[in-house]
Amino acid sequence: MTPFEIGVLAGMIWAFALVVWALTEITSGEPSPWLMLISYIYEGFNFTPRGILIGAGWAFADGFISGYVISFVFNWFLY
Repeated sequence: MTPFEIGVLAGMIWAFALVVWALTEITSGEPSPWLMLISYIYEGFNFTPRGILIGAGWAFADGFISGYVISFVFNWFLY
C-alpha cells in the first residue's frame, strides 16, 4: 500500500472511532475527560450533530497526516 492509501485508511478509522465514541458518550450520560480533551484540541467539535461532523473532519485530517507520515518514514527506512 502507498502512504496515501494508508493515510486515507487511518483517517477513516480515526474519524469513525471518534463519531462512535462521541455518540456512545452522549447516550451514556456525562462525557469522559479524554473526550473533553479531544473537544478542546479539535476546534468546533462539541456534542451536537454538527459538532460531531466537524470533529470527524478534524479526526480524518489528523489520522490522514499521521498515517501518511508514519508510512512514508517507514517505507523510507525499509526501502
